[in-house]
Amino acid sequence: MIIQSIHNRHVKRLRSLATRKGRRTHGLFLVEGVRALEEAREGDLAPATVALCPELVTGGRPTELAAELAAGGAEVLHMAEPAFRALSQVQAPEGVAAAVTIPDGRLEDLAADAHLLVAAVDVRDPGNLGALLRTADAAAAAGFIAAGSCVDLYDPKVVRATAGSIFHLPAVNDVSVEDMLAWACGRAVKTVAACLEGALPHTAIRYPARTLVLVGNEANGLPAEVASRADLRASIEMPGRAESLNVAVAAGVLIWEILRQRGRTNGGDGAK
Repeated sequence: MIIQSIHNRHVKRLRSLATRKGRRTHGLFLVEGVRALEEAREGDLAPATVALCPELVTGGRPTELAAELAAGGAEVLHMAEPAFRALSQVQAPEGVAAAVTIPDGRLEDLAADAHLLVAAVDVRDPGNLGALLRTADAAAAAGFIAAGSCVDLYDPKVVRATAGSIFHLPAVNDVSVEDMLAWACGRAVKTVAACLEGALPHTAIRYPARTLVLVGNEANGLPAEVASRADLRASIEMPGRAESLNVAVAAGVLIWEILRQRGRTNGGDGAK
């Protein structure tokens, strides 16, 4: 059976995953494309439902992947192009998408001896939040936290912007800043705020062995009350005329200084 109508209940359910309310209602998020679905599977996130549109598929891999996921227990729905496009969130869909269970990430599940974690506070741009998570993954961080009023980590735009990193890195979504700071304090993880007020140059700080990097939103940076409670405050020198750095770029500069001090760049083993 091929689903034709854009009003079909399965299409409506999958389309609802583009909204935070829909994701919370179903406990699922939408993943599109062969590469993203393969990354999800490698990250042990099994799709619950797969949508396949033969009219949009090029090459054999989407159909093979749908069959492999079906063998693993996923429901496969065959859709006509209008129905598939109604649920798709991309301009050029590959003809395969899936509803994947949202991981139950909690602060308590993050590694107790985490060497490096990254937290976004009130970051509202999906592209920036996705790039931040991707940066944390590239730095081999032990986890990522979206705190305060961040955009949802499982928004389709965020998921795409992570380029697969969301499937590799332990992540905690939608937690309060208070809970995050209490968690860090209780586990002797030192917080480093990327900010300007009362901050030292980021290269002048000796970073602790267990560090949680805090970065704020695009317009205002970290809230002053959050930065003031951090164990360390780091600023990045900008010799040019720009007023600020993109939040993901700033986080990358700070994180790579931490890695440099630990000898973990250029294939280092972390020893000083």
